[in-house]
This record gives sequence, structure tokens and C-alpha cells, in this order.
Amino acid sequence: MSVLITGAGLVGSQIARLEQEAGRTPVLFDLVPRPDALADFIDLDQAVIVRGDVTNPLDLVAPLTSTLVNTMGSAYVLEAARVLKLDRVVLCSSSTLYMSMVGGEDEGAYGLEEAYPRVNNVYAANKQAAEDLGRAYQKTFGLDVVAVRFAAVFGPWGPGGGGAATTRMENWIRSSMAGEPAEVTISGADWVYSKDAAQGAHKACWADGYTDRLFNLGMGRPYPGAEIADDINAVTGTGSAKASLSAISPGKPAMNIDRAKQQLGYAVEYPMGVAIRDYREWLAAHPQ
Repeated sequence: MSVLITGAGLVGSQIARLEQEAGRTPVLFDLVPRPDALADFIDLDQAVIVRGDVTNPLDLVAPLTSTLVNTMGSAYVLEAARVLKLDRVVLCSSSTLYMSMVGGEDEGAYGLEEAYPRVNNVYAANKQAAEDLGRAYQKTFGLDVVAVRFAAVFGPWGPGGGGAATTRMENWIRSSMAGEPAEVTISGADWVYSKDAAQGAHKACWADGYTDRLFNLGMGRPYPGAEIADDINAVTGTGSAKASLSAISPGKPAMNIDRAKQQLGYAVEYPMGVAIRDYREWLAAHPQ
């Protein structure tokens, strides 16, 4: 049995690594696969890399692109899984759903417009739609669908990708490695290292006996900017990282990861200090 990974990037590459470590050959499906970047994490000779698009190659503005990839792409994967009778689909969602909820003043009362909270930005709406489609396919067609929600993901990846969280963390660590001022501009956020995000999604692929179908994957607590700065200084030895006095704070607690621990066997192998040390070692081996 093989795992098809749609998106061979920051987390997908780590899932492929785990598949190879388990003795299986992963299939990576991506519009623009990066063998040069993937080679840092997997044996390319023991992987199948397929160039393809889960939607259509249209040159569109960002919000519609997000809808095509996150909503329609998920719909195409779910329908293909139904038609081909695949064993399971794991959808990767985001903690942004928690961050962007509004409404719900009617507290679940039937027939009232604001019975339930809803998301208020395009990215979150698309992730919510993908989750809802997965739930509907499971209920309607009996397709085995599990969704995982990632906190802000950062970790090793080649230049020109990895997302906003990776870009910020890379800039802070590289600046500190060079002895330059590194101002940590985010405080109290919910983070997850890419290797832990992959570990949780990989466990969701193969887990048995779970009773829920939606799981949070994160570090389990928010990290103050000062603590992140201290962790960076501890591995660079320069003391140049510090928390910004005007750091952005989400003002929200971290996602609860108890269900993932209990039902998937998820464990935080890379809390912030360990993650920063591992990432710093990778950055040192990959100078700009």
C-alpha cells in the first residue's frame, strides 16, 4: 500500500521521509516539485514524484487560487478516492479556523441566523469547506476521511517556499547566527515544527481505532516572544535575539492536542527549544 501526498513541500516532504523510514515508497504529487529541496529529506530513488495540478493551471488572483487549491483540490481528491475506493484520505487543515471565528451569538439555537460561529477570511473559509466536504463524503459515501489542523508550521525547506511562519523563524535564526539584531515580532502564538506536523499527519494515515475524525496538531502551548528569543540565543550563542516590544500577539490559547495524543499516538517531539536547535543545524548546513 502506498501513500499519495498532494503537495511535496514543507510538511509533505517530511511525511514522505516517514513513509520511507517505514519501508514504503511514497508518491509525491505537486504542480512544481522541487527534487533539489526534497533530496535533503528523502531518497529520490525510493520515491515516485509526479508533476500535476489538483485543479487547473489557471493564472488567477490569490483568493480564487486559494479556493481552487484548498476547496476544489480537496473535492477532486475526495471524489477520486471515492471512485477508486481508496482506503483513507487525510485532509490537512489549519488553526486559522480558530483564529477567525465570528458570530455564534444565538448559541446553537435552531433556526436562528447566528446559531454557530463562522470564519471570516478566505483562507479559513476554504479550509473549513474542505473539512466539511470530507465529513460529508464520510457520511454520504462511507469514505474514511480524517482531518488534521496544523498550528503555524515552520521548519527546513529550500529557498522560495515554506510559508510565512518558516520565513519569520528563518530570518530570526539566521540574523542571530550572524550576530545581527533579531527581533522576534510574534508573541504568544501556537506553533508546530514541520517534523511534528508530518508525524501527526502520518499517524492519521495509519491509525486504527480512533473515534474522532478531526485532530489538532501543535506544540500544545503558546510561546511568548521572549522565550523564543531565549531559545534562539541558546543555540546561536550570540545573544542578539530579543522580543519586540510591539510584537503581534494572537491573544488566543493554543489548540488542545489531547485527542491527537490519545487516539493517534501523537507526541510533541520538537517543543520550541528542540525545534529551533534542529532548524538552526539545518540552516547552518544550508547557507544563503
